[in-house]
Amino acid sequence: MHRKTLPLVLMSMLGGALLSGGALANKDDGKFKMMDSNNDGMISASEHAAGVTKMFAGMDTDKDGFVTAAEMDAHSASMHKDMKSDKDMKADKSHDMHKMSAADKIGSMDTDGDGKLSSAEHDAGASKKFTDMDTNKDGSLSRAEMQAGMKMKSRSDKTMDDKSADKPAADGTDHTH
Repeated sequence: MHRKTLPLVLMSMLGGALLSGGALANKDDGKFKMMDSNNDGMISASEHAAGVTKMFAGMDTDKDGFVTAAEMDAHSASMHKDMKSDKDMKADKSHDMHKMSAADKIGSMDTDGDGKLSSAEHDAGASKKFTDMDTNKDGSLSRAEMQAGMKMKSRSDKTMDDKSADKPAADGTDHTH
């Protein structure tokens, strides 16, 4: 699971929880604009790295240099709350069921197996994801490349969820109900 899902997990972490329908395009556009700090319509490797560092800092609420599943879940919930109204959240429950658990996301990048994500592990995974999304290999991400990466990630989350429906999550929690 580690090598095959790493790029997909990273996109999930970069975007937090995915939204469906038209909201997905708006969310992607906002994320793109946030990362495109020089407003040139492209996200360079350095802009991406800065965005990833900012995201990691936002998740590491206890500022110990590591992100746990609980911190990742709290960050995701906070992003959901900021981006959606209560009505939207209730309507999107079925989509939420197809997301990877925070423990699985961390497990796919946790190279030392300690159950938490260090800044170095996060940065290395994000760098690989950037390279994977840069399909034309020009060293920058266009909106189209980023959107394609998000769509691929969304489909893969569903596939992974379907395959792991009979297995307990990495944190031992049974998500089959």
